[in-house]
Amino acid sequence: MLTKEVTLQEIADWLLKIFGPLSEHISSDVRDLDMLKEKLSPVYSEMKDGDQVWLCCSQVRGPLTGHEGVALVRNGQPVIYKKIIQY
Repeated sequence: MLTKEVTLQEIADWLLKIFGPLSEHISSDVRDLDMLKEKLSPVYSEMKDGDQVWLCCSQVRGPLTGHEGVALVRNGQPVIYKKIIQY
């Protein structure tokens, strides 16, 4: 399920919020937008004019069920999905 169109900075903010306090080494990697873009290369390397990046989640989330991630959306349809969190 698509939840929100986001920028790379908003993805970094989302990750820091989701994972809470992180070591300085890890949090600095998340704040480094070039590095984050590289980690999300399956999404960003396929982007074309008019494409969007969205946060997504499964419709069902619970203990050992569901996931959240980032999707490349083209013409209103997710075409690539990078899972970030598996519950």
